[in-house]
Amino acid sequence: MKPRNKAILFFDGDCGLCSRTVRFLIRKDKHQRLYFAPLQGIAAQAILADEYRVTLTTIVYQRVATDGQTTLLFRSDAALLALIDTGSFWRFFARIARLLPRGFRDWVYDKIAERRQTSLKSTTCPLPSREVQARILP
Repeated sequence: MKPRNKAILFFDGDCGLCSRTVRFLIRKDKHQRLYFAPLQGIAAQAILADEYRVTLTTIVYQRVATDGQTTLLFRSDAALLALIDTGSFWRFFARIARLLPRGFRDWVYDKIAERRQTSLKSTTCPLPSREVQARILP
């Protein structure tokens, strides 16, 4: 399967909160549906427009429909739909959160994103297993 046809969560590779979020999603994604790639990486460069890769203000989720069509989602939609797609128990909380107006959800997302660099510094991460490494794109 080519990267353009995979469910990929693009994240800021230098952000501690983003890295922790990816590790959380990997643990919850029992069916291994999601792939992950830093916004600064090769996969993001091949798939995303510069505006999404350069500013690093949002995560981007490339979601794949059952017919193979992909959709790019941003901010709270990206985070919540990626969580839903893990199939974990947490999907129920994400579905409830999606009932809130997008404007409010994105406002909360933006407030967290503004503080992410100061609240959770990027630290060394544990080395992922080979199984997990296969789901992290360059």
